Amino acid sequence: MVWWLWVVLLVAVVGLLSAATLAVQARRRAGTVIAVRGGRRPGRGGRL
Repeated sequence: MVWWLWVVLLVAVVGLLSAATLAVQARRRAGTVIAVRGGRRPGRGGRL
């Protein structure tokens, strides 16, 4: 069993999750809201 492959995969997943949360927080601070499917329709407020 290749244990280091699982370690690399786990680190990659954790890194992607943290990067995604940081990006969402940064966009919320900037005032832009990411369009969620089923939520507001894009183009209504002029912003996505």
